[in-house]
Amino acid sequence: MMRVNRNRGVVFFSILLSTFLVPGCYGQAVAVAEVHGQVLDSSNSTIPGAQVKMTQTATQYVRSATSGADGTYSLPNLPVGPYTFEVTAAGFKTYVQSGIILQVGSSIQVNATLQVGAVTENIQVTAGANMVETRSNSVAQVIDERRIMELPLNGRQATDLIVLSGGATPTPPANMTSSKNYPSSTTMSVAGGQGNGTNYLLDGGDNVSNFTNVNMPFPFPDALQEFSVETSSLPARNGLHPGGVVNVVTKSGTNQLHGDWFEFLRNGNVNACNFFGTTHDSLKRNQFGGTLGSRIVRDKLFFFGGFQLTRNRQNPPQSISYVPTPAALAGDFRDLESAACQSNRAVRVINDPTTRQPFPNAQVPVSRFNPASLKMNGYLPASNDPCGKVTYGVPTTGDEDQIIGRIDWTQSARHSVFGRYFLTQYRNPGNWDPKNALVTTRAGNLMRSQSFTLADTFSINPTTLNAFHATFHRMRNDRGPSSKFINAKDQLGIDVFAEVANYLEVSVSNAFSVGCGTCAPGFFNINTFAFADDVDLIRGRHQIALGVNILRSQDNLNSGYRQNAGFTFNGQTTNDSMVDFELGIMSQFTQSRAQLSWYRKINIGLYVQDTIRVSRRLSVNAGLRWEPDIPPVDTRRV
Repeated sequence: MMRVNRNRGVVFFSILLSTFLVPGCYGQAVAVAEVHGQVLDSSNSTIPGAQVKMTQTATQYVRSATSGADGTYSLPNLPVGPYTFEVTAAGFKTYVQSGIILQVGSSIQVNATLQVGAVTENIQVTAGANMVETRSNSVAQVIDERRIMELPLNGRQATDLIVLSGGATPTPPANMTSSKNYPSSTTMSVAGGQGNGTNYLLDGGDNVSNFTNVNMPFPFPDALQEFSVETSSLPARNGLHPGGVVNVVTKSGTNQLHGDWFEFLRNGNVNACNFFGTTHDSLKRNQFGGTLGSRIVRDKLFFFGGFQLTRNRQNPPQSISYVPTPAALAGDFRDLESAACQSNRAVRVINDPTTRQPFPNAQVPVSRFNPASLKMNGYLPASNDPCGKVTYGVPTTGDEDQIIGRIDWTQSARHSVFGRYFLTQYRNPGNWDPKNALVTTRAGNLMRSQSFTLADTFSINPTTLNAFHATFHRMRNDRGPSSKFINAKDQLGIDVFAEVANYLEVSVSNAFSVGCGTCAPGFFNINTFAFADDVDLIRGRHQIALGVNILRSQDNLNSGYRQNAGFTFNGQTTNDSMVDFELGIMSQFTQSRAQLSWYRKINIGLYVQDTIRVSRRLSVNAGLRWEPDIPPVDTRRV
């Protein structure tokens, strides 16, 4: 298994010149928004020294700034949500505007025009702010809570909504999503980028599987506040993945108790039949759970939690194979070799490997059947079809549990902290049926994904802000067959080394298979430690952002591909793969040791970005990002 390199460039340099300002006030921790603008009087003269305050109405979180000599102000790193905007200055009436909704990654302009009067007098503006981006030349689309909750989603997978951004489209998964990845992982091309070239953030923390660079699980819709998809002319704060950024924000508690209980049912019995379908929809899926959020201490400490359980039951799609008929098990292959059972409608001749002459009348002496093949026949389904055709389904379960919890603490107007934990568990065990070993051709997976993010935002002074994010996520993926699978030595009498006692692979060309290459036992476990610290400096006309991102990844892989014996019968000896199988004449025998790797890799990103306001109509943004490509190291010791 090759590991996809997450960073091809040694040095990434970006200088952007635009009549619009790129939001450059935060680094990798971008699950936030920004408000900026200018304070003027009725004659359009600037007002320096005005006190600007943004208050989140749901939690009473407050951030303040002072307008500069040119009347401008900036409030970076604001949590998303509804706000009230207030401006006060000596000799002027207080200006208050409500109905401002900040969305993830947005950078909006809110100007205030003050009127002469006493500070105790208020000017109330109740209209919502214009949410059109005026400072960003990147292309972004926010998928808000209403669309997440109300648009139909098959399986309630929020990743399907990424395509609503317009610049995103699903791409062929190739080998980027498989039984080695979490089932909800997707390959999504943003603005023509690679399917695994998109950066995913969850509450400002890394949410990318470093195995193939696809996404880790998203929380269920009821736990999501919103997410944005951003691409084109990304600022220096974004690195690792050049295609785009999907920035997801989870819900948090507020002063008001809020929550819900839900159950979504899909049952074919209540669905109309598809006009073109040959069978009725058999899927029975229950998805149920709930959320709850509120305050622990008013205006200070808040909690949010939720869970979703998914239970699937269905009649699996039908598969077709061909097994030995009762007549063939007695040595009579006339029906199987007849023209009626051949795709070319011509009688097939089977040859005796000893005499190199055709078997007389297609009769093969049972005494020459291989003992292991005779025992293997006992695990195959019976067929009454003259050609040995059997129709069956390979069951798939796919049950999942999701649990999320979050705590937000506003320590003071200068200091806030939050922590969020997200757990998902997926269960799709391997199949076993002692009367039909053909159902073992699907890999069994038991997965657990855990993600924890801790964020700290501290205002050192009105013009200096520091934001820190630490994220840890782990995905455990145990893949393999049922523990009741056939034991080649004890149950079939095959004297062959078996790393795993109960597993083997048998492939009879154009007939049937037992087991599969990707069904082999193994584990694909990843750990990621990500740290980001971002500093915002407002100095006159300059808004400087600088920061560092450090990501430490661990890939622990044990792929048991072919570590147990694999037997292939293709008919090259007798001209019939089924006869080759019964005689025990293999065309190929494969076995190898397990593929082990314990990769360790570190990614470092340093950036600096300066937003210079040249005039009211022109801003210039220049940024530099450095990402050295440090090769991974395999720490495995054999």
